[in-house]
Amino acid sequence: MNYSEVKKELKKEFESFLKPLGYKSKTDSQGCVFVLIDNQIVLRLGYGVANYIDEFNTGCYIGLGLLPIQKILYEIEEVTDVVDSYGSTIGSSTASYFNDLNYRFKIKTQEDIVEWGKIVRKFYEEYAVPFFEKYNSVDAIDELLNENPTEKVVYLDDLGWRIIKGLIVAKLNNNPKYNELRDYYRSEVESKFQGYFMYEKCIKTIDFLDSHSQEELLEISKKIY
Repeated sequence: MNYSEVKKELKKEFESFLKPLGYKSKTDSQGCVFVLIDNQIVLRLGYGVANYIDEFNTGCYIGLGLLPIQKILYEIEEVTDVVDSYGSTIGSSTASYFNDLNYRFKIKTQEDIVEWGKIVRKFYEEYAVPFFEKYNSVDAIDELLNENPTEKVVYLDDLGWRIIKGLIVAKLNNNPKYNELRDYYRSEVESKFQGYFMYEKCIKTIDFLDSHSQEELLEISKKIY
């Protein structure tokens, strides 16, 4: 099998169970992503394919985008057009499902693709669906990101984005500890991001949130792009 054949057959395998659920596909140069927008939630499941001499390696990732959070992020970053269905707020992958940081499924034959399809279906039912159901609200994301601000969040392990999205959801959710969280996250920004591009992004977010009320954020979250 060549690279294009593997990508084509993988897409067919994924479409066979995701399309009936309402997911729409978007192919890129390295794989494919399937997206389902359900009210204020964007569900995403995708994969990439890498070619290694006589075999192909693949893995699967999921993302959940909460539109109120993502739209406020768009407003802060002054984005005017929707990019990739607003992006994901948090995410995970088959690596977490199998508890193997370097997990890759190896493909050499059509039979391997069918076997991978079975694994992905199981991953979707046992891991992705519960993940989507657990974190599909502002309350749930606020708790995930801000309950223990000093601890790493596996579903959003980039500290800069965790700070940005954590503050957005805390202000949006009228978290009573917002000021405390802001001060702690600001100290993290000042101590860890000096000279790094995320410094400006984080400070811009803090300044934006300080100058907008929760009511104003709620209005922004209803914006149609």
